[in-house]
Amino acid sequence: MRKSWACGETWTEDCFNKTCSNGVIVLTPVVCPEPVVPICPRGQATKISDGCCETWKCDCRCELYGDPHYISFEGVTFDFLDDCTYILVEEQSPRHHLTIAVDNYYCVPGLQGSCAKGIILKYHSHIATLSIIPDLFAVQATLNNVTILPPYEKHGFRFETTGYVVSIYLPEVRSYVSLSPSYTLVVNLAMENFFKNTQGQCGVCGGGSCIRRSGQIEDDSCCDKTAYDWVYSDPLKPACDFAPRDVSCHPETPPGPTSISTTVTTTTCPTRPLCELLYHPIFSDCRSKVNLDLKKRNCEFDSCTDSGSACSSLEQAAEECKNNGICIDWRSLTNGSCAVPCPKGLVYRECHNKLDDFCYGGVRYPGASLENNSTGCFCPRGQFRAGNHSNTCVNECSYCKGPFGEPKLPGEVWQSNCKLCTCNNQTHTEECFERRPEPAPLCGPNAVLVNTSCCGDQTCVERTCSYNGYTYKVGEIWKDPAHPCMSFSCSTDGIQTETKVCPRENCPEENRIWDDHHCCFTCNNSCAPKVYSFSVTIDNCTAVIQMPVCQGHCVSKSWLVLRGDLQVEQMSRCCHEQSSERKLVTVRCSDLSTRLYGYKHITSFPNNGFLPSCLMAQYLFSHLIRL
Repeated sequence: MRKSWACGETWTEDCFNKTCSNGVIVLTPVVCPEPVVPICPRGQATKISDGCCETWKCDCRCELYGDPHYISFEGVTFDFLDDCTYILVEEQSPRHHLTIAVDNYYCVPGLQGSCAKGIILKYHSHIATLSIIPDLFAVQATLNNVTILPPYEKHGFRFETTGYVVSIYLPEVRSYVSLSPSYTLVVNLAMENFFKNTQGQCGVCGGGSCIRRSGQIEDDSCCDKTAYDWVYSDPLKPACDFAPRDVSCHPETPPGPTSISTTVTTTTCPTRPLCELLYHPIFSDCRSKVNLDLKKRNCEFDSCTDSGSACSSLEQAAEECKNNGICIDWRSLTNGSCAVPCPKGLVYRECHNKLDDFCYGGVRYPGASLENNSTGCFCPRGQFRAGNHSNTCVNECSYCKGPFGEPKLPGEVWQSNCKLCTCNNQTHTEECFERRPEPAPLCGPNAVLVNTSCCGDQTCVERTCSYNGYTYKVGEIWKDPAHPCMSFSCSTDGIQTETKVCPRENCPEENRIWDDHHCCFTCNNSCAPKVYSFSVTIDNCTAVIQMPVCQGHCVSKSWLVLRGDLQVEQMSRCCHEQSSERKLVTVRCSDLSTRLYGYKHITSFPNNGFLPSCLMAQYLFSHLIRL
């Protein structure tokens, strides 16, 4: 703070005019002039205090609501339903480097009806945004692409929220914008800072409503046409670079599909009970000050689209009534259709002139004043917020905080990490002590003690074994196809393995008999007949004949011998004939003729048809006789 002044210097401080004279500060009380209420556009006069005196200033207020319906700075109403991003306000001559744009989107499936889903606010070299998150019925704020949790203040922006309406204030130029989840958007400018120096869809602050890029002011009935001029370059909407511009106020032919805006909204939809609330006695005191008939027509149009934006017309009507000093608690009459959900512990209020008081460092601080009575979620009467960003309401501020920053009341006990903490009743400070671990429980034979935290607490957990992505309990046994000779089991000591030892066998693969797991095999030592095909040549004539021969562990060889008879000779163990039948065979000769032969074919052998002592035996398997 300044401590010295030059002689003759004069300044104002603490509602006194102070002059440094001959080394002494001479005090003269500030005399406040009688405040005079000026005539302002739409009657938007605001009382301003400098700490000593109060004066009245004019505001320029532009509003959008519903699908959307516009109210310009001068109060001209029109509808504009395109889905591009458009400039609401920019300075004609840069003084405060302010630009405000609205981000529209088609909110009605299948229809070209748009809603305002966001605000883009450029101020000096910084960009702030407000965006509606429909699924959460909330508004999200960002500053330079970083999400902001109001309240927050930086770079000349001050973000505030009532839990329903989110506002961005620019204190240096006494202006603000706000947005609600019900598609209600407000731009409020201080006339002393922007008088006749704005252009855009909201019009000129203190001037005409329907202005073109060229600066030409059109008749008030043309705002829905001049609105096309103010396309904002949005990289997320490249198609809007080719959107219509410079649309005539009186086109010779009806506008195409993109020119769907009309100054007066009409609808053929049946009357909706929600919109009939505007004729409810609760609005009777406001009817003489606000055009509720227009709000009803807009409400019916919004209801016809079934976009959920009908509440916006009712909200706008209530806001205009509020600006005229009449608070209307209308949402309770909508049967929940326009209800505002509040976090647990907070209550909804239609008209509130300040944010909740809050605790900081054990001290209660007053909540910020709101420009107008505002709608939102607030603490019950007599309570205040536990912190500036907290939704918890308390009756007193304490210095105690829990591990997550939550408030703790005197005498309250809680656990933090491995300590037991309490909020001292006298000092209102946290006192924490080391907590002893709980006694270890007794575990069953198939369980083991494990730590549940770093504090040493233990619990019993059933032992298990993990193998190839599977979990097995103690006592379970399983096999792995990759290791057929191994079996696995789960024990209290972990996975146990057992390997099967196979007897030594040696025989060709075709004589091996494997077990179910393909681990061990035994050799087939039996000898039995099996039918084979033989090629037979008789007198330059050939044929293929099927004959049974011994197969298995016969330790013998078979061969065909023709000595008048066709026979098979075998050595060692041989097979005896039990039954036979006569068959015919056709042979093909080298002279291309065919001959028919008959032969005896063995059909069965006895179960014990082997002669172990036979060293060389000849068995007639078939005798060929030419027919």
